Amino acid sequence: MNKEIYLIFENDAEFEFEFQLAARLHMTVGDLRKKMDNWEFAAWAIFFGREAQRRQLAEAQAKGS
Repeated sequence: MNKEIYLIFENDAEFEFEFQLAARLHMTVGDLRKKMDNWEFAAWAIFFGREAQRRQLAEAQAKGS
């Protein structure tokens, strides 16, 4: 069973993101799925992706300075 779960995390970025978002919002994944529609979930994914891109850009600029 644990190996199956590990493989899901390994192969499904959206599944992993559900857990990251739920943890950030102090919710269970079950509660997240009940309370958040697909549009908002996608918006959160884009938000965190853009946040990561800005962080990477800032790090790259700091290394180049």
